[in-house]
Amino acid sequence: MLQPKPDTYFENLLDGEAIAEGTTRRVYAVKGRGDVVIKKTKTPWPGTNIIEWTVWNALQQMGEDILGNNPNLDLKNLFATCLEISETGRFLMMERLTALDQSDRVEMAKFPDWLNDKKPNAFGKVGDKIKVMDYAGVDFYAVLNPKNRSFF
Repeated sequence: MLQPKPDTYFENLLDGEAIAEGTTRRVYAVKGRGDVVIKKTKTPWPGTNIIEWTVWNALQQMGEDILGNNPNLDLKNLFATCLEISETGRFLMMERLTALDQSDRVEMAKFPDWLNDKKPNAFGKVGDKIKVMDYAGVDFYAVLNPKNRSFF
C-alpha cells in the first residue's frame, strides 16, 4: 500500500473548478491526467473518502487466498479503482469513469447488497463496463453483524 501524501500534493493536482459535487464531496479533474479524478471532502470529517479507501483495500484482499477463504476475484472489478489518499483523508484519487447514458442498465444483482447508494449517478463506466464510483454508503450493520450471514 502506498504511503499517504500531504494535502498540498493533491491541492496542486486539482485542475480548475469542480466537475461534479455531491453532499459531502467535490470531484476535480487532475492536471495532465484524463484517467483519474480527485474527490475532496467538504465536511470537517473525511469519512466518505476513508470509507471508500477502506472498502477498496478490502476488495484487493478479497482477491487473495487468505487462511483458506474463497478468493473473490470478480468483486473488485465492479468498483472504481482508488489510487491514493491524503494523510488527512480529505483527498482521494480515484479512477475516472464516464457518466451513464439513458440506455445503460445497471444489473444491481451483480453488486453487493451492503452497497447503500444505488442511484444512477453513483455508477459510471469505462468503455462498456459499468462500475460503482461512489461507494462510501456502506450498510455496516449488514456487513458486520455475523447473524446476518448464512453459512452453507
